[in-house]
Amino acid sequence: MSNPTDPTVRLRRGTGTPADAGRSLAAAAALAGLVAAGVTLVICMSLALTGWFLADAGAHGDTTDALRAGADGWLVGHGSRLDLAGLRLGMTPLALTMMLLLGTFRAGRWATRRADGTADDRTLATAAAALVGCYVVIAVLVCVVATQSGATPGLGRTVLGALLVGTVGGGLGLASGTGRLDDWLDLAPRWARELAVGAAVSALALVAAGAALVAISLLFSFNEASSIYSGLGLSAGDALTFTFLMLLMAPNAALLGSAYLLGPGFAFGTGTTVTPTAVGLGAVPAFPILAALPDDGPPPGWLVGVLVVPAVCAAVGTVVARRDTEPLAYDLAALRGAGTGFAAGVLITIAIALAGGPLGTGRLSEIGAPLAEVLMFSTGIMGLGGLIGGMGQAWAQRRRH
Repeated sequence: MSNPTDPTVRLRRGTGTPADAGRSLAAAAALAGLVAAGVTLVICMSLALTGWFLADAGAHGDTTDALRAGADGWLVGHGSRLDLAGLRLGMTPLALTMMLLLGTFRAGRWATRRADGTADDRTLATAAAALVGCYVVIAVLVCVVATQSGATPGLGRTVLGALLVGTVGGGLGLASGTGRLDDWLDLAPRWARELAVGAAVSALALVAAGAALVAISLLFSFNEASSIYSGLGLSAGDALTFTFLMLLMAPNAALLGSAYLLGPGFAFGTGTTVTPTAVGLGAVPAFPILAALPDDGPPPGWLVGVLVVPAVCAAVGTVVARRDTEPLAYDLAALRGAGTGFAAGVLITIAIALAGGPLGTGRLSEIGAPLAEVLMFSTGIMGLGGLIGGMGQAWAQRRRH
């Protein structure tokens, strides 16, 4: 590892391949931005084309319609809202967004292997700007070309989403590939690294718990979900495509499950509520995954106990982050644990905010969690869980020593 206080890093360390003579990191990053956008766009178009053929062997429409649908899907993965003849679709399939982030991250690392020379922080920032700029240009072009009378993607949200995907994914890829990310982490205080790791582990644990909740609910409602599937009258190809589209929304379902475990729950339609203490839904669309939703009416009182889950997740994250450290004083351990839980609450709130969005007009224009309540409950409950976890670990470490 390079000296973290040295802002200059030699590129292509240990790659075993000769650097492309004269290619700067900025030029390689610009090419990486084009490649990342192009490859992920082609993947989405290929999937749409495959679904079109599976549906009716191409009997309806043409390849242009399928390719345009793939381009629309790519834009929706960036958070763009799609207006389909007055029907507004604004829920981002987060599995697709994760694929886009992975694509830009890999492209950023690829750029560092193709560049020559050295990289300081200014060079890295220039390269990141080049990657993001090229990525956004492709996104804008796709948005303009894909716009037609029956399907209109939102340009503003497309630009914002492409900026975020390019900056987060591509920027981290460049920083990781050059080694500057490791150097920055070395410069950070140890307590800050522990807090970041603990918050990430806590948030991921709560998402996993939300996914488990959805899976268990679907398992108990399997007969109802199967009946809904049968009632749709889908062919084998349609059923495969429909299942794939629902899987793209799996992270959204897991995050809404996390909002339920936190207490505020979520709404699936205007005027609806799904929480551990009250359920008011009314009629819902005939989607198999919605069979996991509870029945209307007051839930059993013991369901309030699910509020313990976020606290346990925060305690686990705090313990994992400090598993190989020396014991702290109880007050300091409590402070760091509470900080870890609070940061985890902020992280999970941001993630839950991305999970909602409209799936039409009228009743389905409001789907998602009440973010102010989620932030309050998540930081409070997970902060308390982190505090208990930190003090418990300090006590256990003192016993061992």
